[in-house]
Amino acid sequence: MKTIFTLAIAFISIASFAQIKVSEKNVNIEGSKDGFFIEIPYGTSKQVDKALKKELKSWKGNYKGGKYHFVDDSKNKKMGDNTFDVYAICEENSDGGGNISVAIDLGGAFLNSGMHSDQFKLMEGILYEFAVKIAKDVVQEEVDEQEKILKTREKELSDLEKEQEKMEKEIEDFKKKIEQNEKAIEESKKNQETKKEEIKTQQGVVQEVIKKKEAVK
Repeated sequence: MKTIFTLAIAFISIASFAQIKVSEKNVNIEGSKDGFFIEIPYGTSKQVDKALKKELKSWKGNYKGGKYHFVDDSKNKKMGDNTFDVYAICEENSDGGGNISVAIDLGGAFLNSGMHSDQFKLMEGILYEFAVKIAKDVVQEEVDEQEKILKTREKELSDLEKEQEKMEKEIEDFKKKIEQNEKAIEESKKNQETKKEEIKTQQGVVQEVIKKKEAVK
């Protein structure tokens, strides 16, 4: 019961920690801009940044990397017919994972909830979806790594089991060999006694022949 309770607490803690947060914030990307702040709780900032780059490259527009990620003339039907520019940067989170700052230039103004309520909500949803995807991609890397370790452990166990089977077979073979040798030893002892009698008899024959020789004059 205690174990189940502990697992339940651990699950609640993980579920709480795993929540992706997208909030409105003034971000610093080539200067202060209205934007979004996204917390990715898993992986490393390097992994999160790599996933962010991959995601932004899939957005329609011209991607450029450097000190920060930039997508020129990006387009999304949900946001309307006009293009927009995307500024994004990933920074390390001291508690693990990475924090992503995003600013959307609509052309003359950066997207914010006060001036662009509907578009802001749409972009907030878009960013949440791709943040979840990034988090899952990062965690999947960990899953792959841990599964690789698991396979290694399973192979090590299999090797140990095979080695044990080999040694057990050798023991059985040794037992059979010992049993065979013990029988052979008993048979050898009998043969030795018989051979001793044969030698004793032959020694008598030799003595008789010697006497016969000495009797010749």
